[in-house]
Amino acid sequence: MQRLLIVFLFIIFYSCEKITSNCKGILQTNSIADFQIDLFAVNEVQVTEDELLINVSYGGGCEEHDFNLINVFNPSDGGGQQIDVLYLSHNANNDLCEAAITEQLCFDISEIVNSGLLYLVHQDSLYDLN
Repeated sequence: MQRLLIVFLFIIFYSCEKITSNCKGILQTNSIADFQIDLFAVNEVQVTEDELLINVSYGGGCEEHDFNLINVFNPSDGGGQQIDVLYLSHNANNDLCEAAITEQLCFDISEIVNSGLLYLVHQDSLYDLN
């Protein structure tokens, strides 16, 4: 009976752990110059608690495409307000195929979501994530 109680307490203790996100993390940098930015379209952007969901479209289908969320750290806006500017890098790995691919990307933004002003920049668009 004592073993059963210990097993039961063990199960309860470990089942209460915080569930971690399966989303990719953010890369911190001072410049996006070192990252590949192949063509892609942003269809939808959504912040859900600590996750940034980005629906993208691109041409390809023969190679694996790599997306990374990059935070270009800016200390403040002059008034003490933290500003984080996010960019989405895309490496198509020289994919020359022409299938229309749509993909839902997920990024863990828990470390910066409440730190100040938060923006996503893509080509000529600016997304306010606050």
